[in-house]
Amino acid sequence: MRKCFLILTMAILLVFPSIASAQGQIVVESVAVSLLPEYDKADMLVINYITLSSDTTFPAQFDVRIPADANVHTIAVGASSETVTDQGIQSTTRKDGDWLVVSITVTGPAIQLEYYDPGLKKDGSQRSYFYRWLSDYDVTNFDVSLQQPFEAENLKSSLSLRDGGITNDMQYYLSNVGTVPAGKTFSFDLSYQKSTDSLSVSHLEIQPVEVDEDTPGRVSLNDYLPYMIGGLGLIMIVGGFLYYRQSGRSTSSKKSRRRRVDREENESGVYCAQCGTRARAGDRFCRTCGSRIRHPEE
Repeated sequence: MRKCFLILTMAILLVFPSIASAQGQIVVESVAVSLLPEYDKADMLVINYITLSSDTTFPAQFDVRIPADANVHTIAVGASSETVTDQGIQSTTRKDGDWLVVSITVTGPAIQLEYYDPGLKKDGSQRSYFYRWLSDYDVTNFDVSLQQPFEAENLKSSLSLRDGGITNDMQYYLSNVGTVPAGKTFSFDLSYQKSTDSLSVSHLEIQPVEVDEDTPGRVSLNDYLPYMIGGLGLIMIVGGFLYYRQSGRSTSSKKSRRRRVDREENESGVYCAQCGTRARAGDRFCRTCGSRIRHPEE
């Protein structure tokens, strides 16, 4: 029976050699933990930015322990922290005592794991939280970032914190823990006072986006100015041509009417008997003195 078990174990290792080898060689280069209490939920939002060593063989299975009652929000993997994606990620979870083990098939050195921890306790205006980290891998460098909630006061922690500055009106505190060996629990607690239940995200101001000529979707007038000038010039040319034709027709019509009147006057040889003014064709009375015009046929 024991011989069959050994044969089965060796067969599994032969079928999955790369994953088994990578699992044993994984070294965590850095872990950056961001704690955001009461950010967009009444829980503690925990974001783990994990970077594996450059000599890690991929794909590999990477396990992360989080509190057993935590709710996983995002798992993303990529070549760098700026290019991680949550698309096509293979992961499983299993309970292990007080922990929930999240097993991720990683294809790159950068991992981002976000979860909500309901372990943030509330007692009136008093808030308290206890953080723990336990890993199967050595961590070369461990950092912690803590965001102080809006309207929070008297923030205290057993972890040594330094001022991390203010970003988007939010106060941050930082701590460099250093090396954390595999199998060693790293923990600390924190507390603060907050008289309201408002969430930090509701106080963040939406910053307007600066728009310039390189902003996608923006139409630059300079790109279309030559076409606009060309179109305006074409309209002026066509308008001038139409005006020239119309004015030519009007002048020709006036000359034609004038010649017809002159011809009619020349054809009429009748004069006023009173003042001698020459009458036009069809006149019955003199246009000058008003006397009746006598035509030859009368």
